Amino acid sequence: MSKIKKTALIGVVGASALTAGYYTFVKPNTQTLNTTSTSQNTNQDIKKENNTTKSTSTNNSSSTKEEVTYKDGTYTGAVTKTNKGDFQVSVVVQGGKISNVNVLLQPDEEFSQSINKTALPKYVEEAIEVQSSDIALVSGASETFKGFKGSLQDALNKAK
Repeated sequence: MSKIKKTALIGVVGASALTAGYYTFVKPNTQTLNTTSTSQNTNQDIKKENNTTKSTSTNNSSSTKEEVTYKDGTYTGAVTKTNKGDFQVSVVVQGGKISNVNVLLQPDEEFSQSINKTALPKYVEEAIEVQSSDIALVSGASETFKGFKGSLQDALNKAK
């Protein structure tokens, strides 16, 4: 049997009034399918295995998300260095869940600030929504992504 990894990408495109660019929000959804090397009933096998994989991963992810709780308090992540500058966030946990993420440090360069005005609110919103650092990259804001996510993960590690 061979394994095929399929990736579905969900994209949202929007324009920002603050900058002259477009941003694409991409969240990869990956799943691995086992398929036989013979061509007989391959499509039927993929459909069966796909359904099995979906129900298995759905059960695992929902039970994992329910089990993840954090200790109440405010946790400050480490300063994360990027090519564009340093980032640092603090996470507020109430009732075992992320209730807020505050950006304490970000690059002060004008170009970086214009990108961060758009990207950071999206990153904060998604971190609260998914209750983890498993957030989607905003196209054009990869250094912000690295810095924000790195500091966020450090803060969440402290909250466990």
